[in-house]
Amino acid sequence: MRALILAVTALVTVSVAGDAFAQRSTKEMMDEMKAKYPRSFAACQSLATSRGYRLTDGEYEAKAVMMFIEGCIMGRQR
Repeated sequence: MRALILAVTALVTVSVAGDAFAQRSTKEMMDEMKAKYPRSFAACQSLATSRGYRLTDGEYEAKAVMMFIEGCIMGRQR
């Protein structure tokens, strides 16, 4: 019984730790979008800067820009 509990605990610990390491940075996600949709990405990035978004290295600002660009590529921004 103890071995079963230990095995389950180890499995849960490994799966939680794996999820934490699997998260990608905003820069990686932006690079992926840029590679997938190069023309749309450039147009949407230009639209984002014209609407006041700043292209900085800060994670919070980069996340906001990335979400705007993603919505723009999907056609949700005009």
